[in-house]
Formats: sequence, C-alpha cells, structure tokens
Amino acid sequence: MRTANQRIQKYLARMVSTQLDPTLASVNAQQLENFSTYVLDFYPNQVQTREILDAAGLQPIEYGGYEAYHGELYALTKRFSGASLQAAYETLVAKWTDTMHLGAAAETLLREIALVVYHISPLGTP
Repeated sequence: MRTANQRIQKYLARMVSTQLDPTLASVNAQQLENFSTYVLDFYPNQVQTREILDAAGLQPIEYGGYEAYHGELYALTKRFSGASLQAAYETLVAKWTDTMHLGAAAETLLREIALVVYHISPLGTP
C-alpha cells in the first residue's frame, strides 16, 4: 500500500501541465464550437418565450419557472420527435402545472410557449 506522501506525489505528477494541456486544448475547441451552436439555436427561442411572458403581463420576477420549463422543452425537442415528443411534452406540462406549482392557470401559457416557439400542439389536435 502506498503511503500518503507517495499518493500525493503520484497525484501531483498526474497534474503536470505538460500532460494535461494538450488534452484540454483539443477538447476546448470542440466545447467552444458546441456552445456557440447551442446559443445560436436556443437564444431566439428564449427571446420568443420572453415576448410571450411579457404579452401575458408577467413580471420579470415570475419568469423563473417559465424559463426552466422552456429549457426542458428545448431539451425535449432535441431528444424526441413525433409521438414521443408529444407524449413527453404532455408529461412536462403536467409536471410544471402540478408538481412545480405554476398552477392550472399557467397551463394556457405553457401550451402557448410550446405552440408558438416549438410548434407543438396539445395532444390530439392537428
């Protein structure tokens, strides 16, 4: 078994910059590209969501739950399509109206965000 000092020295040897820098540099370029792609895709949808919230007369302090819902809805549109997306969307609306306590009055607004921003209509409608 290694001593505490041996373990520390082994760890320090692994953290030498010359060993990490090439790996970090190669991954960093891809991370920057991925983030740019995400922002260019997500931001316009977020602006549309904010416009809907403003038109509904909500105050900025009330945006939190709706912004989180929008983020989850965005993620669903990246993972699912068709009937799977529709089912996941209905589950998400139920979650945010019941579990997350936005309330039944918010359901109309949640559905409007989905319809206007992502063109997702309620289950059973064309």
